[in-house]
Amino acid sequence: MGNKKSVDCIVVTYNRLALLKECVQAIESQTYPVEHFFVIDNCSTDNTWEYLQTIKSNKIVPIHLNKNLGGAGGFNAGLKTFIKKSNADYAWIMDDDTIPASTALEKLIKKVDISSRLGFLCSNVRWQDNSVAVMNIPSPDKEWNEYSDKGVTKVKSASFVSIMFPRSVVKKVGYPITDFFIWGDDVEYTLRITHDYHLSGFMVNDSLVEHKIKQNIATDLVKEESLGRVKRYYLAQRNTIFYLKKHSSKKEVFKATVRQGIKIPIKAIVKAKDHKFYRAWVSIKGTAAGLFFKPKVEKVEK
Repeated sequence: MGNKKSVDCIVVTYNRLALLKECVQAIESQTYPVEHFFVIDNCSTDNTWEYLQTIKSNKIVPIHLNKNLGGAGGFNAGLKTFIKKSNADYAWIMDDDTIPASTALEKLIKKVDISSRLGFLCSNVRWQDNSVAVMNIPSPDKEWNEYSDKGVTKVKSASFVSIMFPRSVVKKVGYPITDFFIWGDDVEYTLRITHDYHLSGFMVNDSLVEHKIKQNIATDLVKEESLGRVKRYYLAQRNTIFYLKKHSSKKEVFKATVRQGIKIPIKAIVKAKDHKFYRAWVSIKGTAAGLFFKPKVEKVEK
């Protein structure tokens, strides 16, 4: 692997202090140490910022945002900090509910020379019972097993739950889209890397992390139990249509538009247990918005 590679960790947190503390401990326990640990506090309203200010460590750098920019804005701010305030070779990013195994980063670093066109490396994300975290399954490349003998799976896109980018890639492709707020920013960003810039993404099979979510289920507008979360699906549907327009074929955009604009609303009306027409309207409205959505894609300043 040559000279030792330096890594900065970026964690975005919002109102989950107990999980953040567990995440911080897991990062500090890595067998391959990070250079800097940037914690982006997304304007939490609990005691997160007070806790971060009590940490006495030269490695941990807390950054407080003046308002909640969502996960997308948090990762945008984190990668900007990485580019502007650090010289590390790689940025390793995750949410505050990601708990990496002690060797997770070491396993990623061992694969950095796997391809001369490396775009990103992501971890193998598990739930608390060690089953696959269904909302964090990367989208496999059509040649997914090309490097299987090297312990990796080639992927087109992945989530921001333990994923590592070379500095050169961030400088080339820019930052995650803040205007997404939540949902889809990770898929769009990784597709930007693999589709637009023709770089390669890999899941490192033995780099294990736990995504400490309450239930191991995928997002589903029809089955969503929290009415307060239903309105967020507007963003999911809008963002999906946008990134498919940008990175996929017209056929894929058409199929997604039909699915989100027609099939899911019908399914909501027929099968949802409550607020059937509201759920249907959220999906239709988000899909229509996605057809005209033109968010700002920020490049790295030269």
